[in-house]
Amino acid sequence: MNFDIDRQTLNDLAIFQNNSSRQSIYSLFNHTDTIGGTETLHDMFNKPLIDPIEIKERLAVFLYIEKHNIKISLNRNDYDFVEFYLKKHYHAKPFSIISRFLEKTIYAFKFNNNDYYIIKTGVESTLSILDNLINYADALQGDLPKKIQEFRSIILNTFLPKELVWLKQLIKKPNRSATDIAKADHFFRQLAYERMKVLLNVAYQLDVYQSVSVSCKALGFTVPVVNEHNVTGLAIKGLFHPFIADPKSNDIEFNTDKNVCFITGTNMAGKSSLLKAIGIAIYLSQIGFPVPAKSMVTSAFKGLITTINLADDVEQGHSHFYKEVLRVKQVAEKINQSKGIFVIFDELFRGTNVKDAYDASLAIITAFAEVKTCFFVVSTHIVEVAHELSSIENINFRYMETVFEDTNPLNTYKLKEGITEERLGMWIVNNERILEIIKNSLKP
Repeated sequence: MNFDIDRQTLNDLAIFQNNSSRQSIYSLFNHTDTIGGTETLHDMFNKPLIDPIEIKERLAVFLYIEKHNIKISLNRNDYDFVEFYLKKHYHAKPFSIISRFLEKTIYAFKFNNNDYYIIKTGVESTLSILDNLINYADALQGDLPKKIQEFRSIILNTFLPKELVWLKQLIKKPNRSATDIAKADHFFRQLAYERMKVLLNVAYQLDVYQSVSVSCKALGFTVPVVNEHNVTGLAIKGLFHPFIADPKSNDIEFNTDKNVCFITGTNMAGKSSLLKAIGIAIYLSQIGFPVPAKSMVTSAFKGLITTINLADDVEQGHSHFYKEVLRVKQVAEKINQSKGIFVIFDELFRGTNVKDAYDASLAIITAFAEVKTCFFVVSTHIVEVAHELSSIENINFRYMETVFEDTNPLNTYKLKEGITEERLGMWIVNNERILEIIKNSLKP
């Protein structure tokens, strides 16, 4: 079973770069040393996990790196060349032939023979990679998490004891003969090709964990705690949006008794950024990565669906309101099929008149509140809806604060408990002197 997420959600949260966002969450972490590491990172981002044990195993690696700071040396040129070198294994000649070839050509064609260059450089780069992997495995200490144990076991047990002794001797040998190169080439590309690919995969995973750890430390991210058992909920302290410079942080909590959060606030109060931050934190926790917060305790969800930047569908002739209705229908079908879905709606039914938006929002949120197996966050600036819903016990009412200083509104971007009564629409209209400008146009 796969984590349930769609393109709309990925675009809303800017997980990957898209037309509406120059930045992406992926780009915050895309600083791997190797091409294989980049591909592995992309694969992790594309496959959120649903098993809490798998998520915890991945998070445990970050905690271990954070505590022990044991690093593996990764040379991009070595890995790039070894990938190229190993791909030619089907064209590799038997040991006896390649040995004679090298003995004859090592002096005559040392500087202009392409085959010699590929073999020699490929062997040397492979030995360098093995040296770094073995040194890393030997340096590991303390209580090793499961994944680190697996990496260490693969590194040290990929080769037979005699093979490992020979390889270690060859790594340390200062001047390798043509016979040494030929024997190593035959071993790497013929006898141990598949084993070498497994080792490279381990190195690429370590590259991801290592580079992501560095990025998260710089970004102020933290490793979340994921509940394995039947505890269902989410509690985040110090949540912030990673794209905002000097961001304000907020706390938010969900549990089975309060599984709906209804957020009110004026325009530009920060509701959308908060909802995006919640979605980003959930997504990152599901791929087993650190999150933009001071702390986070969460269950593993089965899916994440957001509706924040919903565009009109001109080609289909659908109005914005109709697109919103179809999106709500899609969510209804999802929560009917699966439990443990986290749903985020920003400004529900903004594409219609106030009366219809009020009636539709009230009906839909009331229906959502009856679904105790999923979690919902809904924001709106229609305060009257919040008052009508106030008697529903499992709804948490929160608002983004706006205060006035010298008659001017100031958004604190802080999430407060309750329902706001602030309205800024007419203040903005009057502040822009629109009515005065229109009246002036009537003067002769």
